[in-house]
Amino acid sequence: MTAIIDGDMLIYRAGFSCEVETKWGEDLWTLHTSEATLKNEVHTFVGNLRKKLKLEDVKIVFSPKSNFRYALFPEYKANRKGKRKPMGLRALRDWILESYDSCVAEDMEADDLIGIMCTRDPENTIAVSGDKDFGTLPIKWYNHLKDELTTTSQEDADKFHLLQTMAGDTVDGYAGIKGVGTVTAARLLDKKGATWGTVLEAYEKAGMTEDDALLTARLAYILQDKDYDPVTKKITLWSPKQ
Repeated sequence: MTAIIDGDMLIYRAGFSCEVETKWGEDLWTLHTSEATLKNEVHTFVGNLRKKLKLEDVKIVFSPKSNFRYALFPEYKANRKGKRKPMGLRALRDWILESYDSCVAEDMEADDLIGIMCTRDPENTIAVSGDKDFGTLPIKWYNHLKDELTTTSQEDADKFHLLQTMAGDTVDGYAGIKGVGTVTAARLLDKKGATWGTVLEAYEKAGMTEDDALLTARLAYILQDKDYDPVTKKITLWSPKQ
């Protein structure tokens, strides 16, 4: 079994957890970190993961600076601009790329490349991330924040994607239907059916258009193997089933 690890989340969590505050006097504080501590944090995480999931291999995937979602919606993740990154982030990322079986995705987020790899070989791979968006994929997924290993069916993955389309994702900076959160979205899908028609009806009721719904659905969707041609590197955007 091979774990495909969300490298973006890994280095952020490692970075913040290794920072140390020091008070030097009445009013002087500093914040520092150690590259050795950062590296050890990653080694420990990967080592524990190998034992817990009985892994044969691990691969760590990072996001590039930009990806196709910015062309669809320039404000994608704009809410993160200006927020402080943990110390040593770039150095830790570079070290992982040199020291582990790892790579940077091209024109897509780490989530997408993980989705492609795991749906290509679902029997022999496990996605590792604390990002709830992995619930939109029909794969084995280990949420290391909750210590939960889940196998998601195609039906449940499709339903969660529709839920995300209705509720939006404030973490990634895009809205769904105003006044509709995850609880309301789940209730509507259960009551009226987990279909694109249910999503459109809710959007129209809120005075929004089908184009609004489609844009949100494409932002919320993590790519799968069927959506990517590795030869031409062409990405096929999500479209509702006819």
